[in-house]
Amino acid sequence: MKRYGSTIFMIIFLTILLIPSVGMLVFGPSESENGEELVMPVIYSEEGGFNRNYLQELSDIFEQRFAFRKQLVTAYSFISENVFGTSAQSGVIVGNDGWLFYNDTLADYQRSNILNGRQMHNAVRHLELINEYCATNGIEFVFVIAPNKNTLYPEYMPYYLIQGEGQTNRQMLFDLLSDTDINYIDFGSYDTFIDSDTVYYFHRDSHWNNMGAAIVSNAILTLGNIEHHNYVYDEYTFIEDHNGDLDQMIHPSSVVPEADVFFNNMPEFTYVNEIESNFDPRIYTTAGGTGSLLMYRDSFGSSLLPFMAEPFASAFFSRSNSCQINDFISNNPDILVFEKAERFISQLCGSPSRLPAPVRELPADAVAVEISDFSLAEAGDYITVTGTLPEGSWEDDSIIYIVSGDMCFEAYPVSDIDEGTEGFQALLEKNSVSTDNIMVFIA
Repeated sequence: MKRYGSTIFMIIFLTILLIPSVGMLVFGPSESENGEELVMPVIYSEEGGFNRNYLQELSDIFEQRFAFRKQLVTAYSFISENVFGTSAQSGVIVGNDGWLFYNDTLADYQRSNILNGRQMHNAVRHLELINEYCATNGIEFVFVIAPNKNTLYPEYMPYYLIQGEGQTNRQMLFDLLSDTDINYIDFGSYDTFIDSDTVYYFHRDSHWNNMGAAIVSNAILTLGNIEHHNYVYDEYTFIEDHNGDLDQMIHPSSVVPEADVFFNNMPEFTYVNEIESNFDPRIYTTAGGTGSLLMYRDSFGSSLLPFMAEPFASAFFSRSNSCQINDFISNNPDILVFEKAERFISQLCGSPSRLPAPVRELPADAVAVEISDFSLAEAGDYITVTGTLPEGSWEDDSIIYIVSGDMCFEAYPVSDIDEGTEGFQALLEKNSVSTDNIMVFIA
């Protein structure tokens, strides 16, 4: 009897192993997750001769397109989540009560990615320089952080992932911003979020729902002195039509839609350019309001877009990591809104904005430094100056100056977190500098 039992087990085991291969022969490969057309590798071609990577390319196709891939991935994820309480996908954390969290937020949660003094200074200085440019050009500026879901709802994180102690990058950043004149909102400590029994994030998505977006947009527009309709107190209904991004990652063939808020009267606006979704990198809108909006946002800004577009005659929404001078020239904004997800705070010190470097007086204590990788690159009416500072040449609060002839400019500081180096970037008007005589100073 034991022998028959072992035989039956082996038959079942081998049958399961053969399902992807046999299924691929019978039913063909599964659909690509990104919609790409299947292109089979060739062993030999007249142009390239024998393909040495044929077996590897064939293996890659099988891995991504084997039969019933979505169904098998979903089944494996279901067992991992519901039996073992873990995630089958490295990008997703399985929490309590059916909650899912984005793994990229774990470093913030555990305080394992804390910026050093110089990096945090550069992040703040980046925002101060943007604020100065906006003030000089009559543009309102509002900076916003979208908190990670486990920042607001840590009680749903799994017990074995211990929350770190001390301040997060978000908390340190806003402590420093409180000593500046920058208009900012920290939704990680926003009373409406943290003092409410209502949950404004999806359980199986990494973002806030429409009610959360309405609350956030109302706060932004109020701080920016923009006349607008506050949807927060309007009547609404729940419709179960939201497929969570995290749920799609671990259950690609059996996503269970979550309920989202839909206001009885949703914001009215029109897309100017053709788009696939509000996640597109560049979106132009028109509406019945007044003035112009320029908004840099990440995925959190996608649900904000309708509420932010309606109050303006025109709006441009960009997914660039930093501000770009061409966007200001093209859109002539009355207000700039700069939204960052909490997990992207490090971009503030590593991805400088491409705005004209402000003119300065060179401090008397400034020291000239030699730059080994000094670089000049023309970009339309501007020249981009970049380089890396000599190791040990800076303090945490050092300012970097670019001097050309009798003109002096402040550069945007740049931290390369991976390399542990410090550098700079300055966008200079061609007619204001002599490229044959540029020096770098630190004070």
